[in-house]
Amino acid sequence: MRLPIVGRRSPNTLVVVCHPKPTSLTRAAAARVLAGLDRAGRPVRILDLDELGFDPVLRLAEVRGHLGSPDDRPDLAQHFEALRWAEHLVLIYPTWFSGQPARLKGWFDRVWMHEVAFALPEGANRITGRLRNIRHIHIVTSHGSTRRVNWVQGNSGRIRVRRTLRVLCHRLCRTSWIAIYDVDNTPSSEIGEWLDSLERRFAGRR
Repeated sequence: MRLPIVGRRSPNTLVVVCHPKPTSLTRAAAARVLAGLDRAGRPVRILDLDELGFDPVLRLAEVRGHLGSPDDRPDLAQHFEALRWAEHLVLIYPTWFSGQPARLKGWFDRVWMHEVAFALPEGANRITGRLRNIRHIHIVTSHGSTRRVNWVQGNSGRIRVRRTLRVLCHRLCRTSWIAIYDVDNTPSSEIGEWLDSLERRFAGRR
């Protein structure tokens, strides 16, 4: 007697979008990523930082209470809950000045906080990651400069995700870098092909 094949559950996917311009390439990329996830039947939540008017400024009170409890910050509760729910995290943003836009960087600063993304046990001098639920981080980004220029600049945006965010997640967490370079000089047909490839990729049909 053959046992039935049980399909693997689709991972919870949190999509974080950051760009103030509705007609931007970032917004087009986000639409195609979401279309692919919908085709794949993934459970999805979206945090659109600009639509939400997310305040990126880490103010003095938060700095002083950086080892406090997330319960003290009810204004960020939906962000904390979304991070704890996610198994895959998709960050969609433009690369500006070799890194993430200020609003997204502020999201890291304010939301990836004590008792959410990390813990510092009493007497310890090294943090431990708490987002063990996240097993894959996808970065979807555009660059005005070429791949070579980004390499010379040190790929700081990529390194921030791979060497800082990832280590707070599951110990086997993977990162996928999905970028388009030199967009100001790239023909619209190639940009269209890149957008098509995004939808296929997130639909699971590369």
